Amino acid sequence: MRDTDNTDAEFDEATATDQDIRRMALGYIDHAFAEAVADGLDSAAVAHAALFTAFADLVMTFGEEAVAQLAEGLPERVRRGDYTLFKPMH
Repeated sequence: MRDTDNTDAEFDEATATDQDIRRMALGYIDHAFAEAVADGLDSAAVAHAALFTAFADLVMTFGEEAVAQLAEGLPERVRRGDYTLFKPMH
């Protein structure tokens, strides 16, 4: 799940902000997702695999209780539109 053999870093971690790092990470995930779909995988299957991988990594990093608390807020965030990329214009 983690690539610990990053000797050729593409950015300077000391000067990158948290927002920069998250934006860069999202770019990597978006690229991998698009590549999997282009190879013929069903987007829902890729999304489920990505969620599983993300939650497994979060549990390994922060523990089950912290991730469970994070997950409790997901329904509200989904309904609020936090994960909606294209919102209809009224």
